[in-house]
Amino acid sequence: MTTSQTRPLAACVTGVIALLLLPASGLAAQHSVAQHRAAAESVLAVAQRAASLIPDTAAARAAGFVPIEELGIPDHNPFQGQHWYSAQRADTLPDVPLGTPAFVMFAPVNGTLQRIAVAYSARLLIEAPTPTALGGDSSAMWHAHVLCRLPSPTGRPIVDQVPDTSACRAGGGVPVPRKTVMVHVWTDVPNPEGVYGHDNPALPFIVLGLTPPAMADLHDPVRSRAARALALALGEAWGAQLENAYLIERANTNVALGDSLRARRAAIAALVPQLRQGDLAHDRRLYDRIAGRLRAEGELVERVYEQMATSSARALLRRQYQATLSTSAMM
Repeated sequence: MTTSQTRPLAACVTGVIALLLLPASGLAAQHSVAQHRAAAESVLAVAQRAASLIPDTAAARAAGFVPIEELGIPDHNPFQGQHWYSAQRADTLPDVPLGTPAFVMFAPVNGTLQRIAVAYSARLLIEAPTPTALGGDSSAMWHAHVLCRLPSPTGRPIVDQVPDTSACRAGGGVPVPRKTVMVHVWTDVPNPEGVYGHDNPALPFIVLGLTPPAMADLHDPVRSRAARALALALGEAWGAQLENAYLIERANTNVALGDSLRARRAAIAALVPQLRQGDLAHDRRLYDRIAGRLRAEGELVERVYEQMATSSARALLRRQYQATLSTSAMM
């Protein structure tokens, strides 16, 4: 037996010995990780087959999906794209069928709306627990939307989303009897937060044809905050805003502030080709310099929103902005 033949055998023996020396807890942890990975891959495969039947927005319309913005729900989050909803597919049981997602999600990748993900949804009684699995995968991360009927000076109730029923009642409101629970499955674009990530901080980069941040960048607090701030600024280049920013702009009546916001967006759009140039050339110095300018422009955009807002809306915007810059609560 030659030396070159003994090396693979030695590697195998070493690997076996390493496994034998692992404590039982280590073997169990490896087995658990493998099980979760297999379960997620199984769910993703079924979700991708379901998504393939809805390749574009025309097919979504034909299948009964409508953009939730047409239902009066703000839908401009730069980390999520557009949600198209089918009421016929929204179940009232937590064990939703994988073959019929209630949402298909699109984003304007390179200027054309393209499918990026699907989402599963159930309308459950407000007291019901949020599901803990999807298709047998307990690593699926569900989130809940609780609606609240709040009093208004006009006497006509305002329906708004709140974190939970206690927050609703604290504001003098009445919770809607059913909550909507959802889980995203990123079928078509990578998500560094995982296939079930609530947010996808890579999406603004993908939309603009840029290299998205790596998972390692998003697991380092400093690099993650910088990447997310850049992503928020990039969203303004293609009309994506945090929900509170969108509502503030809609309510704005100050013409000068509206002009200022458009000027800041134009500055961001003008910087994107330079960022792409640095990205394609692997010129780190150029990329970092333009990224810094984009983050600065993003901060100026936020200041304009704050100037437009009432004091209560400003507080909500700042809270959402800071939460978006930190690690997703849905990870």
